[in-house]
Amino acid sequence: MKCPNCLAENATDNKFCGQCGTPLPEGCPECGAENPDGNKFCGQCGTPLGIGDVASSAPPAPSPPPSKAGEQGAERRHLTVMFCDLANSTALSEQFDPEDLKDVISEFQKMCAAEIETFGGYIARYMGDGILVYFGYPTATENDPERSVRAGLRIAAGIAALEPRPGLRLHVRVGIATGSVVAGEIIGEGASEEHAVLGVTPNLAARLQSLAPLDGVVISDATHRLSAGFFEFDDLGLHPLKGIAEPQQAWQAIGENFAASRFEAASRRGLTPMVGRGEEIALLQNRWRQSVAGEGQVVILSGEAGVGKSRIVDGFRQDLVGVDHGFIYLACTPFHSNSALYPVIDCLERVLGIEKDDDAGTRAAKLDGFISELELDASALTPYIGPLLFEPIDDRHAAPDENPEERKRRLFEALLTILAVQTGRRPLLMIAEDIHWVDPSTEEFLGALIDRTRDLKLFLLMASRPEYVVPWSGQPHVTTLALNRLGRSDSADLINRVTGGKALPAEVMEQIVLKTDGVPLFVEELTKTVLESGLVVEDGDQYRLDGPLTALAIPESLQDSLMARLDRLSPVKEVAQLASVIGRAFDEELLAAISFQSAAELRASLATLVDAEMIYQRSLPPTARYEFKHAMVQDVAYESLLKSTRQTFHKRVAETLESQFPAKAAAEPEIIGHHFTEAGMAGRAIPCWREAAARALQTWASLEAVNHLIKALDLLGGLDADAEAGADEVQMLIDLVSALRILDRYDEALSYLDRAEAAATAAGQIEQLSLIHYYRGNIYFPLGNIDGCLQEHSQAREFAHQAGSPEKEARALSGLGDAYYLRGQMITANKMFDECVTIIREHDLTVIEPVNLSMRGHTALYMDRIQEGLEDVGAAAERAAMSGNRRAEMVARGSCAGKLQFDNQDYAGAKKSCARALDLARQLGARRFEPINQVLLAKVALIEGNRAEAIRIAEEAVETCRETGFNFAGPMALGALAVVTDDADVRARALLEGMQTLQQDCVSHCYLWFYRDALEVAVMDEDWPAVETYAKAAETYTEVEPLPWMDRFIAAARAAAPGH
Repeated sequence: MKCPNCLAENATDNKFCGQCGTPLPEGCPECGAENPDGNKFCGQCGTPLGIGDVASSAPPAPSPPPSKAGEQGAERRHLTVMFCDLANSTALSEQFDPEDLKDVISEFQKMCAAEIETFGGYIARYMGDGILVYFGYPTATENDPERSVRAGLRIAAGIAALEPRPGLRLHVRVGIATGSVVAGEIIGEGASEEHAVLGVTPNLAARLQSLAPLDGVVISDATHRLSAGFFEFDDLGLHPLKGIAEPQQAWQAIGENFAASRFEAASRRGLTPMVGRGEEIALLQNRWRQSVAGEGQVVILSGEAGVGKSRIVDGFRQDLVGVDHGFIYLACTPFHSNSALYPVIDCLERVLGIEKDDDAGTRAAKLDGFISELELDASALTPYIGPLLFEPIDDRHAAPDENPEERKRRLFEALLTILAVQTGRRPLLMIAEDIHWVDPSTEEFLGALIDRTRDLKLFLLMASRPEYVVPWSGQPHVTTLALNRLGRSDSADLINRVTGGKALPAEVMEQIVLKTDGVPLFVEELTKTVLESGLVVEDGDQYRLDGPLTALAIPESLQDSLMARLDRLSPVKEVAQLASVIGRAFDEELLAAISFQSAAELRASLATLVDAEMIYQRSLPPTARYEFKHAMVQDVAYESLLKSTRQTFHKRVAETLESQFPAKAAAEPEIIGHHFTEAGMAGRAIPCWREAAARALQTWASLEAVNHLIKALDLLGGLDADAEAGADEVQMLIDLVSALRILDRYDEALSYLDRAEAAATAAGQIEQLSLIHYYRGNIYFPLGNIDGCLQEHSQAREFAHQAGSPEKEARALSGLGDAYYLRGQMITANKMFDECVTIIREHDLTVIEPVNLSMRGHTALYMDRIQEGLEDVGAAAERAAMSGNRRAEMVARGSCAGKLQFDNQDYAGAKKSCARALDLARQLGARRFEPINQVLLAKVALIEGNRAEAIRIAEEAVETCRETGFNFAGPMALGALAVVTDDADVRARALLEGMQTLQQDCVSHCYLWFYRDALEVAVMDEDWPAVETYAKAAETYTEVEPLPWMDRFIAAARAAAPGH
C-alpha cells in the first residue's frame, strides 16, 4: 500500500505509514486492494470495506478541521495521539451481516466519541473499526496526556456496559503516545484531502494499541511521565515495535489514583523545598491565628499557573502539622467545571470514607453515622445531603417535594450547619484549590460560606488564577494575595535545591534564570530538563558542561500548558508566532513591516495579546515596543513554526531591517547576522557576524566578540572552500585568538592558532603568519614559556621582514621585548621596546603605541631610570584612556605606573593608579592582572597604618593567583603577604612557598619582586642567613644581565647586617 504523503510502500495491514506516520487509506480486508474513501465495497473483489464505509446511517463524523488551522498551514506541535481499536473485528464480520455489523460498530464509535469529546479530544479519522484521536490539536490544553488517559480508561470501562446485540460483549484496545509532530499538513486531493499529523507518534500509538490486552490502555513512556501521579500503572517493560527504530517502554494504565488534589498527584514525582515565600506564609499564619481566635478569615491566593499557589498551600499545611485542627479540602478540576457541586460531593465522599464500589445502603449508613457523631438532627440534614451521594433507599433519605431553589437553600444550610458544629469543636482549615474551574453551584455555596465565616473558627484558603474574577472581594475578612514571581536570587536558590546543592556552570544558571522569568514551576522543570539532558555532568560537588552550551529546550512537562496559552488566542496566534521570530522584545514598526496584516488589524491583534497578558506593551505607538511576558511562551510560539516557515520569516526580518531600518541594522549587525543564520543564508550572515565582532573588540567586549566569531567560523565551515574563504578564515581565527587572549582562555587560543597557521601556510599568507607567531608568543608570555615566547616572536619578526610590514615588525619587536622581560633581561627588553616605539612613530602606528610605551617605561624602572619611566607610562596611560583602549590603560596604570610611583615613594599616586587598573581588570575579565595591582595596594595600606586591610588584600591576591595561574604573579603576591602580615607562621609559609614556586618557570617580576620583599622581611626579622640566601638567589637570577634596581636592594640588605 502506497503512503499518500511520502509515497513509501507499506504492508496492507498497516494503519499508519512506517516511514512518516501518516494514516493510510483503508485496504480491503480480503484482497488488500486500495479503495478511495467512501467506497462501500472493494472495487476488486466486492468484499464489504468496514462499517464506517457501508453504513447507511453514518457513525459520528470526525471532528472538522478548524478553518484557522487550514489557513495557517502546518505547524510543529507537542501532541498526544490515541488509537482505539475494536478487538476481534474480523470474527464479528464473519458473525454478522454487514448492515448489522455496521450498527454494532456504530454503537462502539458513538460511545467512544462521547468520552473523547468529554475530555477534549479531536477525532481525526474513523479507520474502519478504529478511531484516530488527537489531544492537543487543533487546540492544546495544559494537561492533554492526562486527558487522553482518562478518556482511554473511560472507553475501556464504558465498553463493558455496551451491549449492541443481546449477549454480545465487545472489547477494545487503546494505545496512546506523546511526542513532537507536524500537525495540519494537507495530504491527498479533493474528497481525500485531510489535515494529517506527521511523525512517529501516531505510528507509536497504533503499535502500543496492539500490545494492549482486551479492554486495556497502553501508553508510551512520554505519556506516562506527563501523567504519572494521576493514575496507577503497570510497567510493561521494553518492546520492539514494527516501524520504530528503538525498543519502546510501555505502561498499562490500570485506573485513576484518587489523590486528594491535583497538586498532591503532581507532587508524587517529588517536591523541592519552597523558596522565597516567607512573607506570604507569614500572612497566612497571621490570618490563621485570627481564625483560631474566632474571627474567621478568607484568603484568596491569586497567581498565574506555575507561580506556586499550591506549593504555598502545601507549605502552610505542613506548618500546622501537630496543631489540633480540622481539615476539609475542595478540589475543583478542569473536567468538572459544569458538574454541579462536584467539589462538594467529592469532599463529602472523602470525609465519610465512601468507596467507589459502595452501594446506596452502605453510603446511607456512612452518612447517618457521620451526622450522628456530630449529634445533629438527621431528619433535617439527610434528605438534602443524601441525594448528592446515592439514590434514595427510603423516604428518610429522599429529597423533599420542594422547588429546586428551596432545596438548594436547605442543602447549603445543612452543609453550613455541619461546618459550624465542626468549628465549634476545634479550629477548621478549609482549602479550595483551582477555583477558576469552579462550577456555578459550588461558587454559590462558597459565597454563602464566606458570609458566615467571620463568626466561625474557620480559615478558608482558596487558590485561583488571575483570570478568575473573585465575587467576594471587598469584605473586611476577605484578603486577596497576588503572588509575584521569584527574584533572581530566589530563582538561583531554587535551582541549587533542585541540583541538590551542586553548582551549575554560571552560563547555564544564567540561561535558566533568564528563560524562566521567576516562575517556580518553570525554574524547577527547566533545571530538571538540563540535568536529565546530558548537557551537564557531575564533577565532584558541582556540574560542568559536557560540550558547548546550546539553547535550552522547553521542558516536555510544560509544552502543552504553554501551547494552550497560544491556542486560546487562535485568531491572533500567527502574530505571536511572527513576533517570536523577531525576539523576546519587538517593535511594532518592524512587526508591521513584515506582517501581512494591515496596520489597524495588527494593532488590534497586539491589543488582544496584551489583554491576554501574552505580551507587555513597553511604549506607545507609533514606536510602540512589546515584550513577551514569558521567554518560554516566545519559545513555544517560535518552535511551533515549521523550520521552512521560520527560515522564511527570518529572511523577511533580516532583509526588512536592512532595507527599511538601515540605522538599526548598522548599529546591531549581530541581529542581522542572527536572522540570516536562522534563514540558512550563511553567505550573508558571515559578514554581519564579523562586523559585530569588530565592533565588540573596539569596545573591549571580548566575550561577545568570541561568540560572534565562533558563529561566523561555524558558518564558514559549511560553505564551499575557495581562496577568498581561506583568507577570511585566517583573519577570523586571528581575531578570535586576539579576543580569547584577553579573556585568558589560552588553551582555546593556541588551538585556534594551530588551525590558523595551517590555513595561512597553505595559502602562502606571509604577513598573517607573522601575526600568528606574534599572538602565540604573547600567549606563551603569561604561561611562563620563556623559550617558546622568544622563539615565536623571532619567527614573527622574520615573517614581518619578508612581508615588508612595519606594523608586523613593530608587533614582533613588542613580543621580543615581552620575551626578554619574561627572562628578566630588562635592559635588552627596554632596547626592543625602544626600537618598537621608534617604528611606531615613524609609521604613525598609534593604535599599538600605548602598551609598548608603557613597557619601555616599565623596564626603565629596573635600570633605575625612574623619571624617564614615569614620563613614558604617564603618556601611555593618557593616550590609552583617550582612545578607549582599556586593556592598554590597565597595563599602563597598574603593572607599570603603580610600580614606578611606589618606588618613587608617591604612595597616593600608586594607590590611585592601581585602584583604577584593578577596576579595569575586573571590567575586562582579565583576572590574572588583578593580583599585581592588589600587591601594591596592600603595601600602600600598610604604609597608611591599616594592617588588617593590607592583609585582606594580600590574601585575596594570593587566592586569585591560585585560581588564574600561580606562575604569573603568585610569588609576587606571597612576598607582599610576608611583608604585610604580623603572623610569623604566615610569613614563614609564604616565603617558603614563594621560593618553591620560583623553582618552576615564572614571569620575571615574580623573581624580582619576591626577592625584594624577602630581603625586606629578612632584614626586619634580623635573619641574616636568610638575607644572604635571598641575595644570592637574586644575583643568580640576574647574572646574565645584572639590574641596577635589584643590585640596590641586595646591597641595602647586606649593609643592614652586623659587621657591615
